[in-house]
Amino acid sequence: MATRCPVECPVCHEPMDRNKKLERHLDRNHVKDDLVKFVVAETATLEQEEISE
Repeated sequence: MATRCPVECPVCHEPMDRNKKLERHLDRNHVKDDLVKFVVAETATLEQEEISE
């Protein structure tokens, strides 16, 4: 039987329980600025990986 890795918040790396939804966690625990910084950092990382290849 295959098992799934627990879902983790990409911003703070807090694991989500089965009953805890990521969307609700992001909305309640992270301000808009945190989310913007995360998206910008991830985009920059992806661009660097594409350049390196």
